[in-house]
Amino acid sequence: MKITLIKPNIGRLGHSLYVDEGRMEPLQLGVLAGMIPDDFDIVLCDDRMEEITYDEPTDLVAITVETYTARRAYEIGKEYQKRGIPVVMGGMHATLLPDEVAEHTDTLYIGDGEFEWQNLLSDFKNGKMKKLYNTTAGVPQPGTFTRRDIFQGKGYLPITLLQFGRGCRFACHFCAIAEYFDKTQYVRKIDEILEEIDRQDRDFLFFVDDNINSNHELAKEFYRELISMKVKWVSQTSIDITNDLELMDLMMTSGCLGNVIGFESITRSSLKEMKKGPSFIVEGHDYKLQLEILRDYGHQTWGSFTLGHDHDTLDSIRSTLDFA
Repeated sequence: MKITLIKPNIGRLGHSLYVDEGRMEPLQLGVLAGMIPDDFDIVLCDDRMEEITYDEPTDLVAITVETYTARRAYEIGKEYQKRGIPVVMGGMHATLLPDEVAEHTDTLYIGDGEFEWQNLLSDFKNGKMKKLYNTTAGVPQPGTFTRRDIFQGKGYLPITLLQFGRGCRFACHFCAIAEYFDKTQYVRKIDEILEEIDRQDRDFLFFVDDNINSNHELAKEFYRELISMKVKWVSQTSIDITNDLELMDLMMTSGCLGNVIGFESITRSSLKEMKKGPSFIVEGHDYKLQLEILRDYGHQTWGSFTLGHDHDTLDSIRSTLDFA
């Protein structure tokens, strides 16, 4: 029995890939593959990097759907349905907009893959796959590991993607993570993360967490254990890490090179409007002190910003651009 896992592109033009620089491994499909029984043959098709061979025989197609790839996901699903191949769609977009996605798939999967994915596959083998599997968010990959062999030969960047946890404690109103995970961070068992690091052979890692330092004490516990692994890593975090110098020390000592940090805006009224929690638990409003701390620790900062809030003006947008 054969299952095809698909990572859609943003879109496709007639002459080329719409976006072709997305070279990182699709971790979510590796996580799903790690839970697929051995009696399935697994094929990964990454629409960002290769043509989809719709006529290649397969028994089941599973497509991960994000908001910016949804239209392309629907196109791909339709092509397989034309050929009589059942299609499953899941992911963040499918969970937050299930009625929309349900119109384009045979089976809709709501929630994290860890909790119903294997039941879905069992039902499929027995000819009883349902139209809906509805579960929740929770601790990632309990007792399972990412299948990385499916990434081989695809030309991905030599950086290993993995997770410490999912979710974030903050409630920034523009953020789908706050809605999906209900302002909660779910953290994996530390010994399982360390084992996953040990199972792969790279020393450059990307923890694709929504906010790896959402819980400072859990993060410290992890970094203490990570130090001995002697890896280099990057992730995503919030600016309030500069309030906790012990956290900064442990994070950098564990091999951190830097993080994506969401500054969003330097306009106080816009930050208040978007309920940007981390920005209100640090001193000042221009981030000067926080940036000095990050630089003192040798922390590389990749800032992210959002524009177009109700309190934004041309002047405030220019100020944010100048700051960036």
